[in-house]
Formats: sequence, C-alpha cells, structure tokens
Amino acid sequence: MAKSLRSKSKLQAKSLKRKGEFQNFVDERNKRIAEKLQKETAEQEVKKKKAKEDKQDGGSMDVDQPKKVSTSGWRDSNSQRYKQSKLKNKVKKKTMKF
Repeated sequence: MAKSLRSKSKLQAKSLKRKGEFQNFVDERNKRIAEKLQKETAEQEVKKKKAKEDKQDGGSMDVDQPKKVSTSGWRDSNSQRYKQSKLKNKVKKKTMKF
C-alpha cells in the first residue's frame, strides 16, 4: 500500500532534503541576487548624483519635449468614417442644377 504524502516519514524526508541538498542552491541563489542588487543600487546612486550635479550646474538645454498629439479632426472609427462620408455627400448635394 502506498504512503500518503502527509505521512511522517515522507514529511521528514522532504524536510531533510530541504535543509541539506537544496539549501545550498538556495543560499547560492540568494548571494547572486544580493550581489546583483548591490551593483544596481550603486549604479542608481551614481545616476542620481550626476542628475543632481546637472541641475546645480544649470542643467542641459537639450531636453526633448514629448511631441504633442493632435486630438482635433476625424477619428479613425467606423462611426466617424460614416459621419464623414455623409457630410461629404451633403456638401455635394448643395450645388444647383439648371
């Protein structure tokens, strides 16, 4: 008969593996992550210092402003295209015929 995964012997075996075999991998991974975070925070600090120095020196005048998006005019939806075509047809019908 099979043992349940909740049985004491299975739980003890899993906990031993967690503490013994897999703990080394977890510790190494945590060290790598910590080193990477330290490098990234150091780079961010350098960038912040440069930004502060630029602001104190007067800043650079070559700041690109985001291009404004035009919100006027016809939209590109079916209902708007339908309205636009109807308006064009009305303008054409206003001509006089003799």
